[in-house]
Amino acid sequence: MNAREFLTNLTIISVTMGLSAFVELALPLFTPTPAQRAHRTVNLGLTGVTLAVNWALNWTAAVVALALSLQAPGLMTRLGVPLAAQIVVGFVVIDFSFGYLAHRAMHMSPTLWRAHRIHHSDPFVDVTTTFRNHPIEGVWRFLFIVIPVWILGLPAEAVVLQRLLTVINGGLEHANIRLWPPLDRALSLVWVTPNMHKVHHSRDSVETNSNYGNILSIYDRILRTFTPTERAFSVVYGLDDVDPLHANSLTELLAMPFQVVESETIPEISA
Repeated sequence: MNAREFLTNLTIISVTMGLSAFVELALPLFTPTPAQRAHRTVNLGLTGVTLAVNWALNWTAAVVALALSLQAPGLMTRLGVPLAAQIVVGFVVIDFSFGYLAHRAMHMSPTLWRAHRIHHSDPFVDVTTTFRNHPIEGVWRFLFIVIPVWILGLPAEAVVLQRLLTVINGGLEHANIRLWPPLDRALSLVWVTPNMHKVHHSRDSVETNSNYGNILSIYDRILRTFTPTERAFSVVYGLDDVDPLHANSLTELLAMPFQVVESETIPEISA
């Protein structure tokens, strides 16, 4: 990615987060306490780390897709699938692989959970939580873009579209905004809404192990991991086994996957 493309991406992220923050002020879901607002500093620090790692990885996937398409026709091209259809199919495949499969695996594997728990340890969820991720998580999710791109020969346009919508919807779904319940229920039939994702950040393991979707909610509905969005209004954020002081420390969060803690637990996976 050249400097111009990086600045364009940074602008999109900044505008999305800025607009989401504005809506948070106008229509908050919850009113944060002064102590809860303290998470913003560490979250913005992790945002810088995440952007430096993830943008290089994720947009490398687009380059890989482009290189493969120039080297030889992809599977769908050989089958005669029109480019527009390839982009749509590619978007759905990548969103399922990157957004649902990679995400659910991080909840099922104790090793991967140690990295992903940094995201779930946030004591209050708002737009700054969007990029509260450990670099290990970025590398893991990257594999779930590159592998389907390589196997199916997905077009670079599908990768770019999925990554762009991930950034935009990521800011909105984490934003501390109150969406009109009937509208939220209607949108969540196919799309991951703010309320739907807030349930995923619950301390309740049954709720934590649901609503894995990134952009489309259809995977959670089909695979029976969907929890109704109404639960968002009573959700309690964070993890019981993470010290509140550590949850707001950048160095502690970056070191967390490498620390062995006896009380550390992975949420039980519900059937």
